[in-house]
Amino acid sequence: MANRISRITSFVEKHKLGFGVARLIMMSGVNVRSFGPNDPDPPDALRRLEQALPQLLSAQELLELQNLLSEA
Repeated sequence: MANRISRITSFVEKHKLGFGVARLIMMSGVNVRSFGPNDPDPPDALRRLEQALPQLLSAQELLELQNLLSEA
C-alpha cells in the first residue's frame, strides 16, 4: 500500500502536473519526490504537506484527494 505522501504527490502531479509538485515542495518544504510508495510517512513532513494543500488545490480537488486517501 502506498504511503500518504506518495499518494498525495501522485494526485497533485495528475491534476497540476510537475509544476504543481514543484509548488507543493516549495510551499511545504518537503521534498515529496524523495518518498517512495513503501516508505513510512514522517509525521512532521505529512503535517506540513497537508497544511500546504489548501493553497494549491481547489475545494473539489481537496475532496477528491480526501476520498482517495480514505479508500486505502
